[in-house]
Amino acid sequence: MTAFRQLRLARLWFLIGALLIAVTLYFALKPGGPPAGFPYADKVYHASAFFLLSAWFAGLFERRAYLWLAVAMLAFGIGIEIAQYLMPYGRTAEVGDVVADGVGIVLGLLLAVLLRDSLFARIEKWLTPN
Repeated sequence: MTAFRQLRLARLWFLIGALLIAVTLYFALKPGGPPAGFPYADKVYHASAFFLLSAWFAGLFERRAYLWLAVAMLAFGIGIEIAQYLMPYGRTAEVGDVVADGVGIVLGLLLAVLLRDSLFARIEKWLTPN
């Protein structure tokens, strides 16, 4: 039994999600960090990235897998912070970043629950009307 939704373009959606993870990882670990903008901009970046990732992958999985998705996303965020801590060039690990990741994860999954149907299922239905 699989937790993946039955989607015609599931591989495409998953590939795009993997690309989103790679881009997130790149920006999280590149030297210099995010550009300074406004107070707590870094936390907004973290929350936004994890909102997008969680909402994206929630569209690929059945609701019964959302808890595991949240755990995986949070582990990804913690892994980023550990990697930043171990990096030799100016990146720092912050508990606040993990909290911001958690906020983004909760909001992304909340959006998925409120939509009731997968965004990908809606797109596929729109692309192939009966």
